[in-house]
Amino acid sequence: MLRVENVNKTFKTKRMFHRREVQAVRELSVEVPEGKCIGLVGESGCGKSTLGRMACGLLRPDSGTITLDGKDIYSRSVRRDRDLKHRIQIVFQDYLSAVDPRMTAAEIIKEPIRNFAIVDYEKWDDRVRELIRTVALHESDLQKYPNQFSGGQLQRIAIARALASDPDYIVLDEPLSSLDVSVQAQILNLLSDLKKSTGISFLLISHDLEAVYYISDEIYVMYAGMIMEYIRDINEMDKVCHPYSKRLLNIGYEQEETVEEETSALDVSDAGCPYCNRCERCTERCASEVPEITELSSAHGIRCFNPYG
Repeated sequence: MLRVENVNKTFKTKRMFHRREVQAVRELSVEVPEGKCIGLVGESGCGKSTLGRMACGLLRPDSGTITLDGKDIYSRSVRRDRDLKHRIQIVFQDYLSAVDPRMTAAEIIKEPIRNFAIVDYEKWDDRVRELIRTVALHESDLQKYPNQFSGGQLQRIAIARALASDPDYIVLDEPLSSLDVSVQAQILNLLSDLKKSTGISFLLISHDLEAVYYISDEIYVMYAGMIMEYIRDINEMDKVCHPYSKRLLNIGYEQEETVEEETSALDVSDAGCPYCNRCERCTERCASEVPEITELSSAHGIRCFNPYG
């Protein structure tokens, strides 16, 4: 199990002579059980990708702990542990920047096999061919370069590379956002099949609730660096009752881009609930006090003083 406990991350920005601190993640806790897919949803700028990078060892948190099977992945001894490193992988949103344009598909997929000595040298090519078939591409594609693939095909190559190190846990950082709708469906079906056949745990980061609902077992809703609501049974997703969760659920596809542009800066309340400035149910208490997570049931928690229902 991957466990994120009370994690904080602050970035310092500088524009001309103005310095500012942006708290990207605040007192955030998430658990990813073995063999499950956890969906993390929220609009642009809420800290999802920051959490994803911290959860796979790419960005050290300011405070809090991130453990895999009880081992802190940022402890000095663990960071030198090659056996642990290969167990965590990530699939990036920008598939073009995630691969070397001078390498063939075979070289891209083979790289983690070579780095982590997953199989014996004489079996490397067999493993690469097995992985290309796993992501529904043909062996003839192995000699092609990234510029010869479509977006969906290149994302499949990135998924094959993530699988190459035989991981226990993969972060999927907006893996669908740059793809056409029809290709998104193909990648979703591939990820769903992989979850069923491999037993790998996934942390799916997305702003698309429909995609999260399709393959996730649990859902966490994030806003301004905080978890606002979680449901540990995706079949009860219709029970979301936080005003922000309701808003995400009701946003139509044609409105999505406009909403993200409007809220990318995240006008966050300094003293009270971070969503207070945009919430139609905000009260004086919301403006002055940050709500704690309240458990509505053993599988449903919410950070709100005035939820729906």
